[in-house]
Amino acid sequence: MDPSHQLSAEYTSIAEAYAKHWASVIGPMAQPVLGRMALANVARILDLGSGTGVLIPALQAAAPNAWLVGADRAEGMLQIARRTSDLACVVTDAQHLAFGSQAFDAALLAFVLFHVPDPSAALREVHRVLRPGGVAGTVTWGGDPGVPGLPIWKEELDRFGAAPDPRDASVMQHDRMDTPDKLAALLQHAGLACEAAWSEEVEYRWTADALFTVQTRCGVASRRLPGLAEPERAACRQRVRERLATLGGEGLVYRPTVVYAVARRPH
Repeated sequence: MDPSHQLSAEYTSIAEAYAKHWASVIGPMAQPVLGRMALANVARILDLGSGTGVLIPALQAAAPNAWLVGADRAEGMLQIARRTSDLACVVTDAQHLAFGSQAFDAALLAFVLFHVPDPSAALREVHRVLRPGGVAGTVTWGGDPGVPGLPIWKEELDRFGAAPDPRDASVMQHDRMDTPDKLAALLQHAGLACEAAWSEEVEYRWTADALFTVQTRCGVASRRLPGLAEPERAACRQRVRERLATLGGEGLVYRPTVVYAVARRPH
């Protein structure tokens, strides 16, 4: 299967778990870019990679009079967005957007650009669908150690002989945009004038139970565990659960670096 279709199918299959266990973690991490986008008076906003629509309330607060459109390749994710908001949703590929030229005043790409096989093509499409002077806000991961306990999962999955993560490298291109300079260069290469690019260290405190749940339902372990026979799978899960229960204090704090950029389509 094409890596992009495979990723879309994966996100559709985990949409409910993603909405419940992960979207609320990363949604607030994306919000700092909204304040720099000056959205109060814009009329049309594209939320590209909208997923389950976790950022829709923040976008509505920032642009109370705007018409919002959510776009994503994963139909299952958009089904949740439709259910929880009045968002207009469109299933479309970021590299070939199903919108006319100059259709939007603003576009938000939060934690999605690294999933696109050709990020530059996606940004050229953003340039195309923005009106002259329109603004784009982009959010990607910088230094990301992974959620606490991830090394435990790796050790135990490897010990039990689980296959590697099946995700293709073409939809995991974090290293192409993991610093402000890299992200700014991508935007500028697509013809967008970068106004600001910066990074922030963010923090989220987990519980051991929540860590176990998020990894088994929508994390890397959820992609590797199915490759084990049921007895080994159950034993691996039990070993990880016991080890996660020993984490405490700083061991449960997630501190990734998030990279933000704001750019405009020149007049």
